Amino acid sequence: MSSASSLRRVPKRTTLPVTIGNWLVAVSAVGASSQSIQLQQELRNLRAYYEFPATSIRDRRRERFNRLARQWREDTLWLSSTTEIAMHPAYQAIIGMGTDALPLILEDLRTNSGHWYWALKAISNEDPVPPTDRGVIRKMKAAWLKWGQQKGISANDVP
Repeated sequence: MSSASSLRRVPKRTTLPVTIGNWLVAVSAVGASSQSIQLQQELRNLRAYYEFPATSIRDRRRERFNRLARQWREDTLWLSSTTEIAMHPAYQAIIGMGTDALPLILEDLRTNSGHWYWALKAISNEDPVPPTDRGVIRKMKAAWLKWGQQKGISANDVP
């Protein structure tokens, strides 16, 4: 089907979606509308996201997490305040990664330990640590690792 035959004359200020190749664009008699431009940008972003293989996306998330975790550890090494440790910008950026960070946090907790409990609770909206075990790092760690196992969360499944 030629592009000339697929387009028809439309009244001014009316938008008509037209498929060109793999792209959906909004065509108007007056030109591209702001919604059309926004839609085109969103489609470009989606295409760029899905062009990368899943392993590449996983690796980028892991790299970002590792970079932020390393920065957080270095900057908070000598802090004693849990609040200051948890409010560090790198830690907050990890929380901002949302559920994508959970498997990476649990993996890091398993291998390196660390004060990940605030982030785990903030992201998951859960707290598997019984009140009697709060403050007992060994028991808190065990509770969260068991929680992750019960939820089937694995670092191999980083989306």
